[in-house]
Amino acid sequence: MALNIKTQQVGLEESVQDVVNRINRRGLNVKVRASDLTQPLGRITQKADEFTKSLEASNARVIAFGASAAIIGGVTKSFTELVVQAVRVEKVLADINVVLGTSASNLKKFGDNLFGVARNTAQSLEVAAEAALEFSRQGLSMEETLKRTNDALILTRLTGLQAADSVKGLTAAVNGFADAGLTTTQIINKLAAVDVKFAVGADDLINALARAGAVAQDAGVNFDQLVGAVTAAQQITARGGAVIGNSFKTIFTRIQRSSTIDRLEELGVAVRNIRGETLPALTVLKNLSQSYNTLGDSTKAAVAEQVGGVFQINILKAALKDLNRENSLYAQATSISNNATDQAQKKNEQLQKTISALATQTSLTVQELASNIGDLALAPGISKILEAVNSVGEGLNKLFGGGEEEGSKFAQGVVRGIGNVITGPGMVLAFGVFAKLFANALKFAKASLKEF
Repeated sequence: MALNIKTQQVGLEESVQDVVNRINRRGLNVKVRASDLTQPLGRITQKADEFTKSLEASNARVIAFGASAAIIGGVTKSFTELVVQAVRVEKVLADINVVLGTSASNLKKFGDNLFGVARNTAQSLEVAAEAALEFSRQGLSMEETLKRTNDALILTRLTGLQAADSVKGLTAAVNGFADAGLTTTQIINKLAAVDVKFAVGADDLINALARAGAVAQDAGVNFDQLVGAVTAAQQITARGGAVIGNSFKTIFTRIQRSSTIDRLEELGVAVRNIRGETLPALTVLKNLSQSYNTLGDSTKAAVAEQVGGVFQINILKAALKDLNRENSLYAQATSISNNATDQAQKKNEQLQKTISALATQTSLTVQELASNIGDLALAPGISKILEAVNSVGEGLNKLFGGGEEEGSKFAQGVVRGIGNVITGPGMVLAFGVFAKLFANALKFAKASLKEF
């Protein structure tokens, strides 16, 4: 059975004191006080509190220094960016104005509109300037240059072509069908309309048009018909716009030859109208497609080689096969191209709603603002400073150059003397300063480590 018995210690302090007294009688001096145990703990706690406060103060100083440095760095970077953007935009416009040769006020207006074109197509200013420069070299007015630049950049956005390739493709299409009076806006709308409905990209179409446009017009083939023919060939063969364009260029060239026309007439293919004039190339191909399958194998091969050549037979046969259908791809694509309205603009508006486009537009707006502020506030002063520095530099170059005149010799002697001082006593002095700083740093580090 467990018993809980309360006890009380009696005489503990007397016993401890008795032990201390016996020790002291032997020649030792021992004192036991409660304060001897509590005071060191208090001092330790106080030191720890002081150390914590020191850490907090140093941390606050580091944060304040970092914030100050960030603010100073941000302001410095902002001013630098103002200068950079002002210089960049000025150079871009100067390059274009070398060709345009317009006044400063008109150039400023052109630059504002060029920023608008870049924002409308979510392209950088450099890309827009590249396209504008290419169009300006064609002798176009500023208004027409901006209009075609906008169309070319929309085509770049829809197809992924480089801006220079879009410019070249649109230029070739416009010039190839100059008699039709097509504008670049009409062309990109036609390409965008067909791109949506068929397995052909606008880049394939523009590549084919650039290669076959001029020959097609001479062969009596209009823009919409060529677009239809390229679309059908691409959907059937998937050879690519460049290959198909070169193939149709060869086919249209060969089909206009008198020997080819005579050969087709021998086979009963209608190649002339009632006035005896040669029919358009695609009309002749359509008439050939209706009787091609009735020919013998050897005759088919001979006619295909004569009309298309050896390397274009695949494209020719694909075109003949499609043209012989009642509802051909060629007819559908030609109709869609002919009835196109504003498909490219609508596509571009849809792409403008993306976050990527908004980010690009915001960047362009900030760039334009920085350019304007830098141009108004900093550019005049910077120009004066650079001119002054350049003038002083040229003067010093003349002073140091040659070495035959007395002034040149004197200046060279002064510079050499300064150099000797810097590399002699100056070097020793600099070494002493750095050594002293390094020694102080080591001393401070040692004291800090000891305190810690």
